[in-house]
Amino acid sequence: MKKSILFTCALLATFSLTAFGFINWNDTKTNHRESFCAKAVNSESLLVKEFVELEDADFFYDYGTRFRGVKKSTLENAKSITDFLPYKETAPVVSYYSVSVIIIKNDEQTDIRESGDDAVLTEGQMKLLRSSDYSTNFLIRAEFQGRNNHTGFIEDNYFTPHLTIVPEKEAEYIPGKEALLDYLKENNKENTLKLNKDKLQPAKLYFTVTKKGKIDKINLDRTSGYPEIDKAMIKLITNAPGKWAPAENTMGEKVDQELVISFGMIGC
Repeated sequence: MKKSILFTCALLATFSLTAFGFINWNDTKTNHRESFCAKAVNSESLLVKEFVELEDADFFYDYGTRFRGVKKSTLENAKSITDFLPYKETAPVVSYYSVSVIIIKNDEQTDIRESGDDAVLTEGQMKLLRSSDYSTNFLIRAEFQGRNNHTGFIEDNYFTPHLTIVPEKEAEYIPGKEALLDYLKENNKENTLKLNKDKLQPAKLYFTVTKKGKIDKINLDRTSGYPEIDKAMIKLITNAPGKWAPAENTMGEKVDQELVISFGMIGC
């Protein structure tokens, strides 16, 4: 009987050590959230501390143009979509069915569009692109037959790159992009503690850097899910300590440019 009990205890001890070793080994493979969950069961105070750090680290900040920028000067000289789209996007195409230039407003496709049946821009497409002002958002919807890089077969496909028209020289926060993001993070830190990930949303804050280097036309396009954070972000960008260098056109003249601050969850 004693031998049986001793054997059982030894077996349990071995299993415990093995399990502990597995957990420690696995902990090096997991991400911060998983390793936090494994630790939180041991301490309520640790749970609160780690939750705060995790959620604060997950709060996203960035700023720039709404979509990938393309210079207005490039569009004014473009004869084909290949003149302003990266080669990797058009390389798989064997033949086109249709190519449409579609203006986007309020993040929605409009009826302001021109269509053709090839990569070469039609007169209507060139006129639409050249007459569009700075900060205009548009997409190219191209339906085509292309080669599948994985199978090698020719098949139907499409692409829809979204683009924003930008000046020759874009507006710039003089202390630098990272300085602006650090300023936003530091001064919004208290608001981003203990956030509910299910409630947090990807937010967009539009603003214009005027030709005089001033901030104007601040507009919250979508909420982060937390009104106090939205209000704080509007106040912070309004009162940012650094100066802005305005955008310039090809003639070196100062022009307005719209920029977007993304914050909250990562998203479109």
